This record gives sequence, C-alpha cells and structure tokens, in this order.
Amino acid sequence: MLDFIISHLLYIPFIVLNVFIIYKIIKDVLKDDKGKNDDDDDDDGGIFGSDKPVLDLPPGVSLPIASKDLVLNE
Repeated sequence: MLDFIISHLLYIPFIVLNVFIIYKIIKDVLKDDKGKNDDDDDDDGGIFGSDKPVLDLPPGVSLPIASKDLVLNE
C-alpha cells in the first residue's frame, strides 16, 4: 500500500477532497434550518383560506349559476 501511495502522490489529496465533500453533504442534509417548517410563523405571505374565492372577472362576465337540472350536451 505504501508503494502505491508513493507512486501515486495525488491519491492522498483525492481522498482528503472526497472526505471533505462527503462531510459537507452530510452537514447540509442534517442541517435543521432547511427542514424547518415556516408555515407556523405569522408573517406576510402565504395563502389565506376563505370560503369563497375573490375573482377578478372582466366586465360583463359573471359566475355560472348552478342549476339542479341535468344538462346533456348535444
């Protein structure tokens, strides 16, 4: 093994670089800030739930009237 390392001097920096990259990946995956759910905060933004949506319809267009009769397409 020592002969291989001596003949291939870039082997040690390659191993060190790989260990560093693996460390950074594990650190980023296990970081608590990225997995935090921000929906609990009361700040500006997000979608507010309401019973009826507010539609911005052009003039002359209205919402369809729900009929109880079944309409078949011809």
